[in-house]
Amino acid sequence: MKRVAAAIIAVAAMVLLMSAPRAARADIAMTGSIVYWNQYGQTGSQTATPGTGSAYIQAIDMTRGSGLGANAGSNSLNSKGWTSEATDYVEFGFTVSQGYEALLDKLYFATKVSSTGPTSLIIKTSADGFASTFNTIAQVNDGSTYTNKAIDLSGLGPIAGGTTFTIRFYGDGASSANGTMRICDYYDGGYYYDSITGIVTAQASPAPLPGAVWLLGSGIVGLLGFRKKFAL
Repeated sequence: MKRVAAAIIAVAAMVLLMSAPRAARADIAMTGSIVYWNQYGQTGSQTATPGTGSAYIQAIDMTRGSGLGANAGSNSLNSKGWTSEATDYVEFGFTVSQGYEALLDKLYFATKVSSTGPTSLIIKTSADGFASTFNTIAQVNDGSTYTNKAIDLSGLGPIAGGTTFTIRFYGDGASSANGTMRICDYYDGGYYYDSITGIVTAQASPAPLPGAVWLLGSGIVGLLGFRKKFAL
């Protein structure tokens, strides 16, 4: 009887476990994020994924270039029309407040590509006017594999106050204009918003030039002599 009772209890526990609601996906910001874009809950065909900034950082929404079209794809910004035209890109970024500068660390994001979508993702930045390729990432064209990447941005140097910095994702190698590429939240044992990490600090005031110091000193000496002359 004890074995039967134990078996009944085990079965009941399994039924309760299977019927219990599963925990909802909970995306969070990457540690050290100065700006991020949350793809969770997006339809894929939205015009833009809103960005969220931080102290002294104003986010620029993630949008498509005019050469791309929208395509449905849950929890992403999904695009088609990757025909290697100059206007075929996804763009996002931020502006730094005057008096501050941003030292960048990494860019975190994920992609998922259809069977006829781009075979490579090309990253360019506004640091050189999008003239050169900053990074190239091979894509898996099976419509189900997520490619998660953490790209080092530290070599770009500080982004000065009053500057707008943007990143563009271009796609290359698509076999059809209907092929799609999704920009999705980064995954590393848990879901994280597409993020740029780094630190924001007060911008140091430039030191006066030696000549300027000499002129200032001469001016002070002259002013003192002028006051002394009239004091007599």
